[in-house]
Amino acid sequence: ELCIHVVAVAAGHIAPTATMWRPDPGPCVAQVAEWGEHPDDVEYMRQLKALPKKILKCREIVVKDVDLKRACQKQGKVHFSVACWNLSEYSRSGGLDNEAASLIHVFYEGKDERKVLNAFSSAGIDLEAAEAMPVDPNSPKKHEQQIMYAKECLFIQDESTWEEGKPLTPEEIKQRFQGRLKGQ
Repeated sequence: ELCIHVVAVAAGHIAPTATMWRPDPGPCVAQVAEWGEHPDDVEYMRQLKALPKKILKCREIVVKDVDLKRACQKQGKVHFSVACWNLSEYSRSGGLDNEAASLIHVFYEGKDERKVLNAFSSAGIDLEAAEAMPVDPNSPKKHEQQIMYAKECLFIQDESTWEEGKPLTPEEIKQRFQGRLKGQ
């Protein structure tokens, strides 16, 4: 065992002091239990399982942002939630200004399906063309869990911008932005 002794020199005499090093961290370090072993963790999981979780359907579709805004004005009157991923202007379905688009997931309970489809149809979005998929109650996706546990309608928007499919060719980009690029 290695021990370092510090020697103090004061007023002409030498005196050894306490040991400065020891192999364990000592009593000042908190002992942390693994997740799920602590009584607070067990209580939290019990409370979480007791919360009501909605059984949802989801439809995925690419829509123009202007149409999405119109459809979401009905949110609350018609019960549905939306998860939204904005598409880049360089995406095949994307664009600038009124041509800007997003990939959305529309979540709703089966009993509200007809009302939701009508709300989107009146905004110019053919949501019925997208296949309805059941949402896994044990989904690892954070936004799906938030929506299943929420009592109110949610609109969750990703802060990033996404590209859909293969990128546009330089010719397609020039054609899309014709008249907007400097030097033309």
